[in-house]
Amino acid sequence: MTSAGRVLLADSNADIAAAATSAAARKGIRLDWCLDGARVLIAVGAEPPSVLVLSARLGVVDPPNIVSTVRDQSDVPILIGVGPHDEDLARVAVEAGATAMIERPYDIGQITSFVEAGRQSRGETHSATELLVAGPISVDRRGHRVHVRGREVSLTNRELALLAFLVERRGRVADQDEISHAVWGHLTDTNTVAVHVKRLRVKLGEDPELGQFITTIRGVGYRLAPSLCA
Repeated sequence: MTSAGRVLLADSNADIAAAATSAAARKGIRLDWCLDGARVLIAVGAEPPSVLVLSARLGVVDPPNIVSTVRDQSDVPILIGVGPHDEDLARVAVEAGATAMIERPYDIGQITSFVEAGRQSRGETHSATELLVAGPISVDRRGHRVHVRGREVSLTNRELALLAFLVERRGRVADQDEISHAVWGHLTDTNTVAVHVKRLRVKLGEDPELGQFITTIRGVGYRLAPSLCA
């Protein structure tokens, strides 16, 4: 395996797979392709990938069954490629345990941030704090990139630091003083924290399945939605 990690892609379209393979190679990432669901299960068993990418429509074995099978053995990031009219199929796979949905044809940049998380889960790197994952949210501190269900979200330095802090707390409530020291390095007024939380919520959006990603505990502080930290 290359030092940049390995992506395993299952997609019935050879042209789409070839384009993704070439794009991955330019970033130093090895991408292996399987034509259907049965073959990808064999490939996962032979050599677990850093990231598993599944087209929402696959033959022989469908994505929800693949996800369920893989999840019994591994917490590797599993991404579902979504084309036109595929969202309902993809949601079933997410409910089965997939990590996120991404656009299909594939933008290798959407996959890259999950590669490090997959390598961490397999013990291939010790940079555990560089990339944080909570449900459909991934935070790449080193690359200053955030994705929500495969959608890249542009954040300021403060907003990214705030999100990373809440993700690290895994659903535990953080009060204003704790957030101030973690994000600004000193105490700030209540309004400053509230404004940044509000802006962060707007940028992250509201998940159709999980609702608000950041919840307010009145009179106490803020926390990442517990459903993201299960």
